[in-house]
Amino acid sequence: MRRLPISSTGLRFLQRLVYSLVQAALFGTILGVLVYFRPPRAQPSEGATPVTLLSRPAAGLESWERLTYDGRVRAVGARASRSDRVVVVALDDETLTEARQDDHAGVSSYPWPRELLGGMTQRLLDEGAEQVLIDLPFAELSPRACFAPGASGASGLDDDRALRALLDRVPQKSVLAFDWSPDRGIPPGSRLWPYRVRLGVFATEAAARARMRTVLSDQRPVFLIPEGKGVEVWGGVASEQEGQRVALELGVREPPRVLERRTSDDAFRVGPQELFVSLAAVRVEGLDVSRLEEVRQLEHPVAPLLGEASLYGAVTLPADSDGIVRAVPHLVSYRGQGDTRHVLPSMPLVAAMRQANTRTLRYAEGRLYVGDRFSIPMDASGYSLVRWDAAEVGRGARGSVARAIPAWKVLLNVFAVREGVPPRGVHDIDGRLVVLTNTSRRALDFQHTPIGERTPSGAILAQSLVNLLQSEGISRATPREDLALTLGMALLGAFVALTVNRGLRSSGDIFFYLFTMAVVGALYMAGAWYVFVTRLLWVALVGPVLAMGLTFLFTIVQASRSEQQLRRFVTDVLGRYVNPEVARLVTRDLRQLTRPELREVTVFFCDLDGFSRLSSELPPERLVQFLNDYLTEVTDVVRATRGQVDKYMGDAVMAFWGAPVRTERHAHLACDAALKVRAVLLARQEHWSKTYGHTPQCRVGIDSGEVLVGGMGSDLEAKYSVLGQSVKFSMYLEGLNRHFGTFVLVGDGVARLAQDGFVFREVDRVRPNGRTQATRLHELMGRKGELDARVQELLAIHEQALTTYHQRRFDVALALFLRGVEEFQDPLAQVYAERCRAYLRTMPPEDWDGVFALEGA
Repeated sequence: MRRLPISSTGLRFLQRLVYSLVQAALFGTILGVLVYFRPPRAQPSEGATPVTLLSRPAAGLESWERLTYDGRVRAVGARASRSDRVVVVALDDETLTEARQDDHAGVSSYPWPRELLGGMTQRLLDEGAEQVLIDLPFAELSPRACFAPGASGASGLDDDRALRALLDRVPQKSVLAFDWSPDRGIPPGSRLWPYRVRLGVFATEAAARARMRTVLSDQRPVFLIPEGKGVEVWGGVASEQEGQRVALELGVREPPRVLERRTSDDAFRVGPQELFVSLAAVRVEGLDVSRLEEVRQLEHPVAPLLGEASLYGAVTLPADSDGIVRAVPHLVSYRGQGDTRHVLPSMPLVAAMRQANTRTLRYAEGRLYVGDRFSIPMDASGYSLVRWDAAEVGRGARGSVARAIPAWKVLLNVFAVREGVPPRGVHDIDGRLVVLTNTSRRALDFQHTPIGERTPSGAILAQSLVNLLQSEGISRATPREDLALTLGMALLGAFVALTVNRGLRSSGDIFFYLFTMAVVGALYMAGAWYVFVTRLLWVALVGPVLAMGLTFLFTIVQASRSEQQLRRFVTDVLGRYVNPEVARLVTRDLRQLTRPELREVTVFFCDLDGFSRLSSELPPERLVQFLNDYLTEVTDVVRATRGQVDKYMGDAVMAFWGAPVRTERHAHLACDAALKVRAVLLARQEHWSKTYGHTPQCRVGIDSGEVLVGGMGSDLEAKYSVLGQSVKFSMYLEGLNRHFGTFVLVGDGVARLAQDGFVFREVDRVRPNGRTQATRLHELMGRKGELDARVQELLAIHEQALTTYHQRRFDVALALFLRGVEEFQDPLAQVYAERCRAYLRTMPPEDWDGVFALEGA
């Protein structure tokens, strides 16, 4: 017998502690690295981020983290109150419906004349708005004529100039939108301009912008060529005559100077994009511009709308990899001519800069400072997480801010003022900032955000502006802090596992450990949730919880190794093929080996048919190999049906069900095992025939009854076994199979207990030696609902024949039994046919009850 290894408590605890620390370091490091190298939100301007082995798992972990973030940010929104510092004026479906039914010129179809949008902007400012952020695209010339009374036949260019003139009346009060993309667009084909005409000399480039905008509006290139301390403005023309005409139209007083365009002139060429960038770019102190998202394509207002009286801000809202917008890019990088980098701001940021009366920004310690008045959390890539003032976006255009006004109401005031009557409504926008945006269904300008799948883009910009004006936003813990939390939670998981460990003895222990792990994880989640809601700090949740859980589980497993050693010892004592349930039971209580009890079980005895002949034909080594294969198949079936192999007796296998694991279905399980053993042997007949030249068949006897079960043996060796009449009877039933030509014979108790799941037929009525009462023998035919029509027909004939047999109508019974022999080749019918012939020759006595006395049973 193998000796059970025993170690001191202190040594065992020290061993567990070392293993726990190693596992905490392993899982904490792995998940900590994934948390530390979180996927960048923006593509750095220095080039693509290299793809590493960590990219995919880190992205997967980050996607789970974002889901937890969405829940936390909605909780913040549920506690917040909506701000009315920013108001949304929406070109919504209601506005467009009213406009289609109105008789004012230019409003029945959309898009409206841009001069009309300028009038709305002017009206909002007249009603007290501090600024108007126009979240509408002006990347193409206006397709509409001017809306001014009496205007007819005006071009779209005149419409753009009219809007520009209206915006110039209120300098720095309007913000025009532009979009950007990190993908490089296909440059439009450019017309060849073989000549250039001088259109003026200016002291500075800023002084030349008005002339530049005029030339660019005419879809011509501009060349800013230095001349002394000033700069000359030249425009591209197709011929000398066209150059003279253009100079005359632009009111150039000096004689026009037209020259051939040289290749070197392209170094001084300025397009609308360069003009726009010079107007929109801002300065940022303390920020590494190379880490910002690099913009490669801009969609900015057309040249006639570019002027110094307006501000320009980006309205692009990139989504995360799962399609959800969680952050606004306040700063992006654009690489201009000469590899010069320009920083372009978002529309909310430009508006906040105007409120702070500054054009200079400062970045320090994870916050972007707008002058001395505002600041907001921002990562080094220029993105700021949006703190929502609502848990759900709801319906309408306001999103998470307090108010939204249909643009139609503002337009009615515009019409009223132009018609010389008082405005129809008061909108209470005095001292507020207004976002003019399109939220109609035709705009398709909706984003999936944590608070809703259809959040208007203008409402997102409005909420971001509120965050800036309130200097409130969501900060994210640094990668180092998240790494430290992950390592700390891994160590906590190891400590808790060592504290609560009591081995893995049952499913109850597993549930206890899972519950403990869930409690620790829930406490951390609650802490992370509290920090987020109260301090607006996003700390990692998924990575630390996973590190804690994995460390906890593996520490529990490692701490249970000593108990597993004990189980292996028990397995060695009880046998190689001991059922796992027995091993667990004995490991929990070794007294089970020495405390037998009476219990109803089902005993199964299986013997190989023709083994004596086979043993004389095969050499010893082949015989042992065959026997091992056969016994392994039978044992696997017994264990799969939760049975316990009692012993092997040569080619025979004895097993039982109902102990040590109690079950009311022990008879069902034994019958199921018998059918499965037959199926396995049939499936492997071809293999055994080719390998050993023999196709084994087995016969099974099964009986249920009360037996003595428990540990039996000597002080030197003991075995969990059963002892009783059912053991002996099952062995005898196995032997009777040869007499009746059957494969599985069961006692009457088995047929009674398992009749709801299996089909049996009565084989005989016997009175074994030592018993005063007769008992019935049955053949197991199969599972209920699985017998084919031919077997069912045989069962019907057999039942009828057996009934007439016990009624002493042996001639009728003989005819029926012979039918079973002829039509179904039923060996049992052949046995009864011989009996009927014998009784027809010599009738049994009058007190005959059909019961046979079996010798040796």
